[in-house]
Amino acid sequence: MTKNFDLSVFSVEELTSLINEATTLRDTRRSSHDRKLTGADGSKEQDVHDPDHGVIPTPTPRDVKDEGPAHGVRK
Repeated sequence: MTKNFDLSVFSVEELTSLINEATTLRDTRRSSHDRKLTGADGSKEQDVHDPDHGVIPTPTPRDVKDEGPAHGVRK
């Protein structure tokens, strides 16, 4: 989505201030985004063990064997 702005009415000082503010805002957002993507161990990948991740992990065969009887599965 592209937005067009008429910047011809701004002075050089106003344009410089606008650019500096936009750069600061962009850097803040990038920094915040990078922190969200950094896992507990410092990795840049998704941490599926993070409670805020939202993934439902697939149980291992051992999990099924151990937890199955509690859910009505016969051994």
